[in-house]
Amino acid sequence: MIFSDIAYLKITPKFLLFCLLLSVATLAGCLGGMQTTATQPETDETASTAETEAPTALAELQLSTPKTNYATKEAIPLELNIQNGKFDLLVPFFSVATKGAFTQITVNDANGQIVNPKHPITQENPQKYVTGNDGKSVRCIQGFELKASANQELKFKDIQRYYLLQPGTYTVTLSIELEVYKESITEEHPEIRELKQDMARIQNDPNLQGAAKQDALSYYQEQIKFIQERHKDAVKDIYLPVKSLRGKAPLTSNSITVTVEPETEPPAGQTQSETPSGINKPDTVPRKKPLGLEDIIARTASEWVAPKYKTKMDPEYPQSAKEAKKEGTVVLQFTIDENGTPKDIVALTNFGFGLEAAAIEALKKSTFHPAMKDGKPISNQVKIPYEFAIVDDNAP
Repeated sequence: MIFSDIAYLKITPKFLLFCLLLSVATLAGCLGGMQTTATQPETDETASTAETEAPTALAELQLSTPKTNYATKEAIPLELNIQNGKFDLLVPFFSVATKGAFTQITVNDANGQIVNPKHPITQENPQKYVTGNDGKSVRCIQGFELKASANQELKFKDIQRYYLLQPGTYTVTLSIELEVYKESITEEHPEIRELKQDMARIQNDPNLQGAAKQDALSYYQEQIKFIQERHKDAVKDIYLPVKSLRGKAPLTSNSITVTVEPETEPPAGQTQSETPSGINKPDTVPRKKPLGLEDIIARTASEWVAPKYKTKMDPEYPQSAKEAKKEGTVVLQFTIDENGTPKDIVALTNFGFGLEAAAIEALKKSTFHPAMKDGKPISNQVKIPYEFAIVDDNAP
């Protein structure tokens, strides 16, 4: 009946407009429903994935100490291993390559109470303006590229310089609020910066055109290549523009336990002997390792007497090593002849940056009393260490 009436239906302009609007509304509803169904689960899943993967993508901290038991006033060193994740990270130098990594140490006693430091561990993070590739000066901090899956090992000489630890057992934990940056700038050699400035002036000089300008630019480019080749092995600092900070990630290490032993009293009728440090330190216990100059046995004059200093010269810290923040203990092996003269000097380490050369120079300027046996001077081979460490001016 309905179909039979359609033939007699009068179609007017208003009716056509009504049908058109109804079709558009229906189509829009379908498209809207499709869009909601497709995009909503994807957004939730993406957010969930980011929340679960973010913590595992960054570095891990592993804290350790050479032993667990220490004497009351003995130095307690800490060692930190930073194991990076699967991404290259641009981070501040002071956070992962200097004492700055140890600024957030937490020490708890056996009762779980936090031990307050005598004074906080601090490390400066100075800023400087560095010229980028576009010639603009940018405010930066010194940076460090922490490569993916790389290990960074750091050492802290003595926690007791900052914490007064009485006899007892303590737990130590370390935290780092790691800043991550998006951009880095490698500071160019000063000569290269000057040459590039000259090139820019030539490029913009309206009085110099054609072949003359091209010849001048080619000359400066050759000079730049020469300087780059000459300094290709030099340590290049990288800098992080302050405005390129991407974010911060809190990292916490494992906890380690250290025990400070109480001082022991000497047996009744005896007093503790105080042995001065130095090359004349007595030692009656045989040693398995080669004897160094500070460990040579001082026996009676009728048998054997260890060599000792007449004058001791300390080495000068090479400027190149300071700029590269190179530290280490150089070990020299040499012979003190019957006249007390050091000969046949050999460096057993290879730190470079002039450290071995500085130690050898200091040794040559030192003078010695030779070893004695049965009252006569003898030749003797020894080893001595020279420690090179960058001293923190702010340290006590």
